[in-house]
Formats: sequence, structure tokens, C-alpha cells
Amino acid sequence: MVEQHYLNNTWIEISESAYEHNLKFFRKLIGEKTELSVVVKANAYGHGWQSIARLAMKHGADSFCVHSIDEALRLRRAGFHQPILIMGHIPLNRLEEAVQEKFRIVVFNRETVERLDQITTRLSALARIHLKLETGTYRQGIDASELDWYITKLKNTPRVVLEAVYTHFANIEDTTNHDYANFQKYTFNQMVKIIKDSGFPILKRHIACTAAILLFPDTHMDMVRLGIGQYGLWPSRETFESYKKNGEKNGEKLLLPVLTWKARITQLKWVDAEHTIGYGRTFKTTRKTRIAVIPVGYSDGYDRGLSNQGYVLVHGKRAPVRGRVCMNLMMVDVTDIPKVKLEDEVVLIGNQGKEQITADELANWSGTINYEIVSRINSDIPRIIVK
Repeated sequence: MVEQHYLNNTWIEISESAYEHNLKFFRKLIGEKTELSVVVKANAYGHGWQSIARLAMKHGADSFCVHSIDEALRLRRAGFHQPILIMGHIPLNRLEEAVQEKFRIVVFNRETVERLDQITTRLSALARIHLKLETGTYRQGIDASELDWYITKLKNTPRVVLEAVYTHFANIEDTTNHDYANFQKYTFNQMVKIIKDSGFPILKRHIACTAAILLFPDTHMDMVRLGIGQYGLWPSRETFESYKKNGEKNGEKLLLPVLTWKARITQLKWVDAEHTIGYGRTFKTTRKTRIAVIPVGYSDGYDRGLSNQGYVLVHGKRAPVRGRVCMNLMMVDVTDIPKVKLEDEVVLIGNQGKEQITADELANWSGTINYEIVSRINSDIPRIIVK
């Protein structure tokens, strides 16, 4: 049988051993009693939701977090029966689906509670909600001034069950000064106290993203939402530096990148000196140059900002991107790499020989973050699990 990647010009390899390593590392940090919920929104940050969901359940995750009801339904229909938290807004006319599938429903709008009350009464069903508290991110969440309304309403809607409360940090990743994160923790705890004192048996509290799991053990609480870290990527350089300040000297080896992005050369050509390459003629050769055409472009998720900025690996050596990244193609300079031939393997993200190109490097070259680099990789590109 022909292996799948031999049938494609570009593909993603997902390392099971790296994923297992990362998940076990975070499990050790939080302990066995804290629920480990893995965030698989945005196609598992570009890693492929089905592949990651299977690996997550195989290697000890307890539940899933997604953004939309459609992401949640895909997991259910693929046979994943674990708890699924939908963190984004569910259209009011689709709340009945969420109730029937027993999804965990995030609430930050009054209309959601009112509609859930109607649905659960009519169906004689329960809706388990996670109330999102606004502690200073000013994105989704209910303000402290709104708590009285929600407390009163939920006391009179017995089928809408308050399963958990949670919040999200605004500035825990992009700084080594965590005063604002501590302020948010304080605000969260004060709001939780108000809810508890009102007579609600809150079963779960969750506040920790990857950075919080790494830096603040007091945020582990009853559940954590593990996002970027499960994929072997640090949330930011600042998080890495903060973690090292806590006494960890070998931080580089703690997380193992799970994703490798590969392609193959689809044409080779010699270009004479003083000729230009690609749209806009943005690169002019200064010598006779050997160009390799790679069948990956911005429609595949390779940032156009990497035009004349990025590198790929060919035969374990860095080959610079020449000219503009096109919709489906890019050109790289392999003049100084001997014996390159048609369909040789190219690495866009990952290791080849003794060299490595990381998602963080691509992010630095294109002026963005590693989250965006991996999340925007086209979902049509095959994801293949390797050891």
C-alpha cells in the first residue's frame, strides 16, 4: 500500500510521541484530580482536529474545548463522547441542538439563559452551563454588576444547571510582569465568592490557559484549558522566560513541537544573473541561480509576508524564499545545495538533518505569532500521524 504522503505535493506530519510527551508533562503539572481539557478549536490550531482528538483521548485528556457548535458536532459525529465545552456564542436558534447533545454551554448573554429556560422546560431536559466572568479582558464575559440578574434568574431555572464558572487572562503571555494577571485572579475569586454565597454549589472553576498552567499553580483549580502547549509550542517568549525564572533551566526541551509541514519540489530551473523572480519582480538575481518551485502558497496558509524573508529546508540546509509567495506556489534558492532533484522533500516547519525551522521563526519573519502560523494552515492539506 502506498503511504498517503507519497500521493501529495504537501502534507503535515503529526508526531504522536511528541504529543504524548507534552500531554504527560502538563498532566504532571496539574495532577490527576484536575480536569485536563484540550482546546481543539480552529482545526486543533491547524494540527487537524480528528488526529489530535484521537491522540488526546488515547494519552489521557479528559474533555474538549471548541469555539463553535459546528466544531462540537463534528467531534460528536466522529464518535467522541467526552464532555465538550463550546466557548463561543451559540446562535439562539441552535441552542436546542446543544442541549440535545449535552454540550457544555458557555453563557455570557442574558438571552442565552432565557432561551435555554424555554428549551429545557419544553424538552424536560437539562442544560449544563459555564458562566463566563468578565475580569478585565473585555471580550466575552459578564461584568460583576450583572451578577445579581444571573443569580436570580438561575435560581428560578432549575433545568439550567450552573456547572462551572470561568474567565480568561488578557495579558499573561505577552509580559513578564504579571500584576494584571494577579488582578484578574483576584477579581475572579471575588465574583466566585458572590456566586457561592448566593447558594450555588459550583462544581468547577477554570481560569488556566497554557501560560497560566506553566506559571501559576494556583490557577489549576478544578479544570484547565490546555491550548498551544499541547502542540509543543510556547505561548510566547515572555512565558518561556518567566518559566525559566521560576527555576527551570532546560525549558527548550520541555515541550516538543508536534507538527512538521513538508512538501516536495515540483520544478527546478536555472535563472541567469540580473533576472527577476515572481510577481512584482521583487527579487533580482546577482548570479546564475538555481530555483526550486515549491507547491505551497498563501492559500495553503504560508504567509505572504514571508516573501523574500523566509527559509525552507532542503537536504538539511536553509534555502531562502525568493520573490513573492504566490497563491499556490513559492520559489526558493537552492544554488548552494548540491544534488537537488525533482520531488526532493522540503520542510517548511520542522526538522531536517541537523537544521530546524520553527513556527516561532516564521512568526518573527512575518510579524505575527506562532498561533497564527499554525492555525491558518489549510485544512485540506493531509494530516498524517507518525511516531
